[in-house]
Amino acid sequence: MTTRRVYALGSLAAILFGYDNGIIGAALLFVPNDLPLSPWATGVLVSSTVFGAMVGALGSGPVADRAGRQRVLLAAGVVFTLGALGSGLATGVGTLVAFRFVLGLAIGIASVLVPVYLAEMAPAADRGVTTSLNQYMIIIGTGLAAGVGFGLSFVGSWRWMLLVGVFPAVLLVVGMIGMPDTPRSLVRRGQVERARELLVGLRGDGASVERELAEITELERDERERSSGARLSEGWVRKLLLLGVMLAVFQQVTGINAIVYYAPKVLTDFGVSSTAALLFVFVNGMVNIGTIAVVVRRKIVDRRGRKPMLLAGLVGMSASLLAVGVAAIVLPASSTALFVVAVAAFVVFTNTFSATWGPVLWVMLAEIFPLAVRGRAMAIATLFNWLAAFVVSLTFPRLTELAGTGTMLVVYAVVGVVIFPVVWRVVPETKQRSLEALEAAFRSGDGRL
Repeated sequence: MTTRRVYALGSLAAILFGYDNGIIGAALLFVPNDLPLSPWATGVLVSSTVFGAMVGALGSGPVADRAGRQRVLLAAGVVFTLGALGSGLATGVGTLVAFRFVLGLAIGIASVLVPVYLAEMAPAADRGVTTSLNQYMIIIGTGLAAGVGFGLSFVGSWRWMLLVGVFPAVLLVVGMIGMPDTPRSLVRRGQVERARELLVGLRGDGASVERELAEITELERDERERSSGARLSEGWVRKLLLLGVMLAVFQQVTGINAIVYYAPKVLTDFGVSSTAALLFVFVNGMVNIGTIAVVVRRKIVDRRGRKPMLLAGLVGMSASLLAVGVAAIVLPASSTALFVVAVAAFVVFTNTFSATWGPVLWVMLAEIFPLAVRGRAMAIATLFNWLAAFVVSLTFPRLTELAGTGTMLVVYAVVGVVIFPVVWRVVPETKQRSLEALEAAFRSGDGRL
C-alpha cells in the first residue's frame, strides 16, 4: 500500500465535496427550463444541501469512532453516488431537493472524515501538508464544477452537470473497498497486528514503526484504563472542543461564503457584466488551485506552523475586504476604479483564505481532539462550521440590501480584526508533534490552551 494511493483515495471524497457543492450554481441557471422554480424554491433547493451536510457531519463522527474511518468513507461514496444520480434524474422540484439533501449528507461526512483519515495516516512531520490535501481537493472539485458548468452551459444540460458527479463517486466506492482503516482506528478496535502491517507499508522504517505503534497502543491502553477514555464531559476535552468550535465558526464569519456565493452578484452590482463576472469567478478558481498547490508542495503549513498562518490569513483577508468595502462606499457604482479594486481585493481574499484558513482549520481540527472522542468532537466542530456558513450565506443578501454591500464588507473586515487577538492568545501551536504527544500535553495542561 503506497502512501500516494492512500492519500489520493483518502482525499477523493473532498473532490466530490467541492464538485457537488459548487455545481449547483451553474445548474440553477438552467433548471427553470424544465422544472418550475420560484425564488423560495430556489432557496430551499440550495439550502437543502447545507442542511444535509449538517446532519451528515453530526452523525458521521460517532459512527466512525465505532466502525472505523474507512467504512464510513466507503459509505460516503455510496451516498455521493445515489445523490448525484437521483439529482440528475429528478422529475420534480421535490425530488431534486430530496436528492440534493442526500448529497449534503455525503458532503457532511466527507468534511469530517477526510481530514481525520489523512491526519491519522500521516507521520507527524508531514501531517500538516497531508491534511492540507483536503482543502486542495475541495478547491480542485470546485474548479472542476466551474469547468463542467461552463462547458455544458452551451447545451443547457443541468442534468448532466449533476450526473457527472456519479463517475468520481463510483471511483471512490471502488477505491475505498480495498483501502485500509487508519492505524489509530485499527488499534482502538483491537487490530494491533493489522496496524503494524499498515505502518510498515506506509513508513518502511521498522524502528520508527515500532515507536509510533508503541505510542498509539500506550495511549489506547491508558484510555481503556480510564474506563472509556477521554470524554466530552471532561474539562480539558471541553476546552479543546470549544477551541475547535471557535475556529470552525471563525473560518466562516470572516465572510468566505459571502464572497464565494455572491461575488458574481456583487460584481454585477458594481456595474460589471454577467459574462465578465462569471469569467472572473472561473479564472480566480484556477488561481486558487495554484495557490493551494504551492502551500501543499512547499509544506508551508508544516514549515511555518498553524498559528502564524491563521494570523497572517486574518491580516490578508481583513485588509482586502476593508479595501473593497471602503471603495464601494466612496466610489461610483459603475466606475472603473471600483471594478479594479473589487477584482484585486477578491483575488487577494480568496487566495489568502485558500492558503491559510481553508486548509489550516481542518489540519488543526484533526490534530487537537483526543483519539477516544476524535470523531464525535470533529463532527460537532464541523456542524458549527456548517451552521456558520448557512447563517452567512442566508443573511448576506438581506443585510446588503439594508446596509449596503460596502458596509457589509467592512463589517466582515472588522470581524477579522476582532478575531486576531483571540487567535493570538488561545490557539496552541501543533506542528511536528505526534497526535499522541499532543493529547498527552493537552491532558496534562502543558498544551498551552
